[in-house]
Amino acid sequence: MKDLETIWRANKDKFWVRKLPLLVIILIILIFVGLVGLSPKKTIATPKPVTKSAPKTATYTDFHLLIPSLNISAPVIADVDGNDKDAYFKALQGGVAQYKGTAKPGEGSNIFIFGHSSYYWLDPGKYKEIFKNLEDIKVGDDISVWYKSKEYKYKVSSTEVVEPTDVSVLAPTKNEQLTLMTCVPPGTTEKRLIVIAKPL
Repeated sequence: MKDLETIWRANKDKFWVRKLPLLVIILIILIFVGLVGLSPKKTIATPKPVTKSAPKTATYTDFHLLIPSLNISAPVIADVDGNDKDAYFKALQGGVAQYKGTAKPGEGSNIFIFGHSSYYWLDPGKYKEIFKNLEDIKVGDDISVWYKSKEYKYKVSSTEVVEPTDVSVLAPTKNEQLTLMTCVPPGTTEKRLIVIAKPL
C-alpha cells in the first residue's frame, strides 16, 4: 500500500502535465459543440401571410332566445296557436313559443314569446321551468333572439303583472318590440308576468 502511495505522490505532477493538453482539447471540443452543434438553430422570423377572417358563423340558425342575465337559452317554436291548449303544451316541451299571428324578429311589430315558469314534473320536456326566474329580470337587461341565422338584440324597458284575461299584450305595435310572458307566481296560473324589450 505504501508503495502505491509513494508512486502516486512521486508521479502526481507528471500525470497532470501529461494529461493537461488532452483535457484542454476535450474542453475546446465540448465548447465548440455546445455553441454550434447542440444549440437550437436560429431561425429568421418571417411574417405570416395576412388572411381575411371568415365571416362570423351564426350561433343559432333556427329561432332561439337568450337571456344572459338569467342564464336562459331556449329554442323558440314558431307560430304556436295560443288558443289550442294541446298544441301549445306540446310546443312548450321543446322550448318557448312564439304566439301565432304576432311578429317575427325584423318585422317591425310585437314579437310575443311565452313559456312555462313551472309545470307537472312528470311531463316530458326540459323547458317546463324555463321562465321560473323571469321575475328576476331587470330593466336594462339584454335579450338576444336568433332568427334565420341572424341575431336581434333587445334591452328590457319594462315589466308588469297582468290578469290572464288581458289580451292587449298580444296586440301589434307600431315599432318592433319583444314581449315575454309567463305565469306568476311560479307553480300557479293566477297572473301573467309581461316583460317588454326594445331593439338596441
